[in-house]
Amino acid sequence: VRKGEFQTFQHYFKQINLREILDEWNLQVNEAKTENVHVYLATKEEKDSKGEPLKDREPWRSNVSLGSKLGCIEDIERRCILANIAFNKYKNVWEQGTRISLAVRLKLYEAQVVSVMLYNCNSWAAPKKSLEYLDVCHRKHLRSILKIHYPICISNTTLYQRCNTRPLSERITVARWKMFGHILRSQSNAPAMMAIKFALFGTSDLKGRRGRHQTNLLTVLKNDLRVRGLDFSKDFEKVMLLASDRKRWKGLTHQRI
Repeated sequence: VRKGEFQTFQHYFKQINLREILDEWNLQVNEAKTENVHVYLATKEEKDSKGEPLKDREPWRSNVSLGSKLGCIEDIERRCILANIAFNKYKNVWEQGTRISLAVRLKLYEAQVVSVMLYNCNSWAAPKKSLEYLDVCHRKHLRSILKIHYPICISNTTLYQRCNTRPLSERITVARWKMFGHILRSQSNAPAMMAIKFALFGTSDLKGRRGRHQTNLLTVLKNDLRVRGLDFSKDFEKVMLLASDRKRWKGLTHQRI
């Protein structure tokens, strides 16, 4: 959208009641957490406050998240802080030892702490470094529950086995794959399905943003399919057919080529 045309689009969107549209799909928007990003293409004559040409250097290009901060480094760090606070609230429970069985303590931990770290994780496109940060926080909690502190050591594999769990990064991948399947099985006019089709087939003639490619949900989903020997764009109908069979789709959850 050219900057000169923004007022026209702004007037158009004012006529749309977004809340009513989302209510049709049982979706809600937290207006307090909604971020507005003005995306436009500057003309050659436009300049910034320093008098330098603004073309191809519009402010929105430096916005990494572009309206969504779920799964970014800052969001995961904040979640770990909140998880630590929730974990410390039940410090007396973790210190009970054999008075409360390990199974019960882990069940409480899943409900009160892990739920904070993994809320809405099925839509994350977090980089590997951020997920490692989340796994470290998770293992720290598990060691505390088992009362394993320095100089006592335990391998990560043994730790997960004793707690009958797995890394949160793997659980995030599984959650994303399940949600991906739900979207592919949804109606063709569902917002999520329409967004996927537009991203795959409606942006081929559009110019991409300058600079290093940013990790987003679409690229992560494409990679999830690539490691299973599928190409999202070329094998779109095949992917849709696989998703329609829930058992086959579930069988692909941990498959790697």
